[in-house]
Amino acid sequence: MIQTGVVQGIEKALARYEKKGSIYFALYCGSDKYPVVNGLSGRWDEISECVDEMKEYFEDITPDHKKVYSIVWYEGAVKPDAKGKISDIPEGSVKFITSNPEQIQTYIADYRERQQQYIGNRDNEVLSRLSAIETKLNEPDEYEDHPADNQNALVGLVQNPDVVNFLVGTVQTIIDRILPPRKNIAGIAGIETDSKLDQALEILRKHDPQLEDDLMILAQMAENSPLQFKMLLKMLRS
Repeated sequence: MIQTGVVQGIEKALARYEKKGSIYFALYCGSDKYPVVNGLSGRWDEISECVDEMKEYFEDITPDHKKVYSIVWYEGAVKPDAKGKISDIPEGSVKFITSNPEQIQTYIADYRERQQQYIGNRDNEVLSRLSAIETKLNEPDEYEDHPADNQNALVGLVQNPDVVNFLVGTVQTIIDRILPPRKNIAGIAGIETDSKLDQALEILRKHDPQLEDDLMILAQMAENSPLQFKMLLKMLRS
């Protein structure tokens, strides 16, 4: 953003200084306290010579609308103190940027073009990612399309003793925690039971003191990961 009260362009700033200024001047860059060019002691006899000196300073400087320069002029010779501070009151000053109005408009147009290009690239990237997600969601289930791979995965699970032990222990623990011991349950070792479920629960209850929690884990697996649950059932039934 360009500050208000700031002249746009070196030529306009120097013309204003040449019209109203004096040969006792100092050119500052930004907030620097030491001038980049100065005639505080009146080293030049004519203002035009001061203008030529400042023009030479700007010959190799790229126009920049963000950096503000200041020309300050005085009635007579000025001597800064040891710290470079000037206590004399100036007669006048002019603030300016090196960019002229045409250069500023070119910068603004280029900025807007780059901004639109960035927005377009960003939108294209978002659309591309959404399209990739949609494609992924529409892909057929790998377990349904590749039964051989599914079978191999099940075989691998069955051959893993840690998985088998976990499943058996989980089922045993869950059933024992859900259902309390039944009185007069039979069917095992010559004792009759009401159903296969009762027999299974009675057996599992003996081996898992946390059967209720483990059964809930298994139930949550069936609810949230049905494919994984089906794989485990296939493994148990094999």
